[in-house]
Amino acid sequence: MVSQFNNAQEFSGLLSFLTLFSGFLPMKKLSVVSHLVVTAIGLGLAVPAWSCGEAGSNRPIRLVVSQQAGGSTDTIARMWAEHAGKELGTTVVVENKPGAGGVIAAKSVLAQPADGCTLFLAGVSQMVLNKFAYAPLAYSPEKDFTPVATLTNVPFVLVANPQTGLRTLDNLGEAARARPGAINFASSGLGNSTHLVVEMLLKQRGLRMTHVPYKGEPDGVIATVSGETQVMAPVLSTALPQIRAGKLVPLMVFAAKRVPDLPDVPAAPEIGLKGFEDIGWSGIAAKAGTPAEPIRRMHAATQKFLSDPVVVDKLRAMQVTPMPGPVGKLAELTARDTVKWKDAIGDLNLRAN
Repeated sequence: MVSQFNNAQEFSGLLSFLTLFSGFLPMKKLSVVSHLVVTAIGLGLAVPAWSCGEAGSNRPIRLVVSQQAGGSTDTIARMWAEHAGKELGTTVVVENKPGAGGVIAAKSVLAQPADGCTLFLAGVSQMVLNKFAYAPLAYSPEKDFTPVATLTNVPFVLVANPQTGLRTLDNLGEAARARPGAINFASSGLGNSTHLVVEMLLKQRGLRMTHVPYKGEPDGVIATVSGETQVMAPVLSTALPQIRAGKLVPLMVFAAKRVPDLPDVPAAPEIGLKGFEDIGWSGIAAKAGTPAEPIRRMHAATQKFLSDPVVVDKLRAMQVTPMPGPVGKLAELTARDTVKWKDAIGDLNLRAN
């Protein structure tokens, strides 16, 4: 519903006028004025529609996503956009800008005014891991962005092409030791979480494989299915259809415990791997300097989105866990995981110019 008043002063002035005017009317006329007062209150309390930029602007909100269309991140972004658009009374448009581990997407957001009209769907890759992959990084996650809300958490799954004969992580270890560097693993891009979870695994197991970055997760999955690469660690929701079709073989899940859809596939702690719990988080950020009110409203809309039973069911069907929380939670995760990943992979010299 759109407010009929440009500001609180206009509403207050009208209400005062109606109240004063009622003192000069006979009792029979008061019911009419009372109705007008109630109507004015109702209009004044109506949720105002979103207004981007200058007053009266009909610009939509743009949610910039660093992943290709068709992947799980893109699907979640479009679900949020539809829900938030209704909640905020405006249109939310999803823009996919894949490549360079999310650097392209981040820079496109920072090129826009800090008015709440351009948002960034950022995950651990963009907020943490790019610090270890790009030198120098073209943006500062802490200084250039302000948190809006945490969104979801997803598990990753290590998969192999069936033609490799790999069925377990031990199989992979044996093959990698027999021919160091001969096995290729795909990722969504240099420094992306699908890249660095494998690097962290290789470091803990003392293995060596060759990294082949792609523009996005769907491309990496296609390459692994076709045999162009042999191994990948996509998010579970992206890999699951190919696993069910027999086109990919799951070796392990990067999660604290086994997942319901793959009950026979071991989780990281079962096979002696550490630090892989709660690694697939994502959230929404805005350019630093964005006013508090747009952030407050977008955070509130996100909390409603994550508590909607229909949304929760859809997310869980995708093996995605809703991640509600206060505005500052995204900053807390960024700080926590910067330390965690620096300890895990900071000495691997993974940087690209």
